[in-house]
Parts: sequence; C-alpha cells; structure tokens
Amino acid sequence: MAPASSCSDGIFETSNLMYAYLSAWRRGVSGMIDSEVFDFVERCRKHTAAGPLLGDLLETVKNLGFEHLILSGVPLSGQKLAPMVELNGWPAGWFERYVEAEHAAVDGVCIYSAKTLKPFFWADVPAKWADTDDSRRVAGEATEFGIASGFAVPMLSVHHWQSVLSFASAAKSCTLSPRQQVQLVTMAVYAGMSIQALSDDDDGEGLLTDREREVLLWAAAGKTSSETSQILGLTERTVKWHSTRAREAFGVATTTQAVVEAVRRRLIHP
Repeated sequence: MAPASSCSDGIFETSNLMYAYLSAWRRGVSGMIDSEVFDFVERCRKHTAAGPLLGDLLETVKNLGFEHLILSGVPLSGQKLAPMVELNGWPAGWFERYVEAEHAAVDGVCIYSAKTLKPFFWADVPAKWADTDDSRRVAGEATEFGIASGFAVPMLSVHHWQSVLSFASAAKSCTLSPRQQVQLVTMAVYAGMSIQALSDDDDGEGLLTDREREVLLWAAAGKTSSETSQILGLTERTVKWHSTRAREAFGVATTTQAVVEAVRRRLIHP
C-alpha cells in the first residue's frame, strides 16, 4: 500500500489535472470563457472615453488570438477612411500607410464589409473582391506590420452607412469555434454600442457652422447651389464654399454624402 502522503499527493494531482482539463474545455483552443465576455460587456458601460475602451477590448481579445483591431465606418464612393475611424488599434505605421495609399478603395475586406451584415473571416471574402491584384497587394503589405488574418463584424451605424469592427492576427490562418465567434461578435457589438453612446454625448456642436447646416438642409430639400444662394441671400460661390467645408468636415466627396452624414449624426432634420 502506498504511503498516505503519496495517496494524498495523487488525489491533488488528479484534481489539478481535472481542473486544468475542465478549464481548457471551457476556454476552447484560444482561451476565453463566457464570464470574460460578460465582464467586458459590464465594463463597457463604465468607460467614458474611447481610449480606455480600446485598451480593454484589445486586452480581452488577446485570449482569442487577436493582437490588433479597428472600428470604423465603411467608406463608400470616395469617402475618406480617416474621419470615420472610431477605435484605432492597428500597428504603428500601418494605419498611416493604409490611409495615405487609399487602400480602403481596393481592400477586399473593406469592400465586403459594406456588402454584408454577416460576420466573416477575412479568408472567406468572395474572390471577386479578395483576388484582385490590388487587394492581394494590400494583404501582402499588411503582413509587414504583423497582420496576416482576421475576423470582421459588420454593424449598422447611426453615424455611418455601415460600420465594421475588424480583428487582426499575426497567425497565417484564423480559427475560431462557433462559440468563440459568438463571443467575439458579442464584444464587438457592445464595443460599437459604447462608442455610439459616447458619440451621442457629443451632439456634434462645432462640427458644422450654422451656415453649413443651412446649406446642407436646402441641399437635402433638392435645391441647387443657385437656388440656395437666392434663398439665403448669398452668392452662389459662397454657397459652394460652405458645401465644400461641410464635405471636408465629414471626409466625403459629394454634397449628397455630406447631407447623408449630417442626417445620420442628427445635425440636420430635413
């Protein structure tokens, strides 16, 4: 018969192994349990600025194998990406290159994010957008900054036509169980809701001047620059100048897009 101490040690070893096994089973391959997701959701309600929220989300999704992320409106028809970014957790230098080269216009992941509300692995972007020379070039450049795969969660947005929270990994392929996908989507949605709530606290005061709002309001009513100039008692050149300033404020290419953004941000009410 083994000594009592050996038997006791064996029991503790077995108990530890069982605990480790159960923990691994609950966490899955990438190491996250549901309680961590709920804890993050609870913390979302307490964040009062984008920076702490970004840091919290980055730290939490490490357990699923992601090192970087970005939450942004999805640019359409010439819109600029930079003004639409709400959480920027991309590697240093990559965001600057992506924006400067206007990669959003050709990046298959970005393009597909505007066409679906279904979460997707980057690797599953349809070939018509992912297999172009430009899209492959963007993907190749991203690997220089430690980004090789990812998972995207498109979302409806009050402030943009559509938003996406895209998680990035240095791993060559991204693997998540169905449960882990639900965990990631849950955190993405709550992060998006929290950012929207923070934005709603700021009613946009200062983004547009009163005159720029007036010009956009008449544009929303279908008035031309010439007609608006007569209504407001301004020169047509001045009306066009205010329209340009409004477009620049939203980072969009056309006055129609500026009108859409102003309506979505509740800055004008046609």
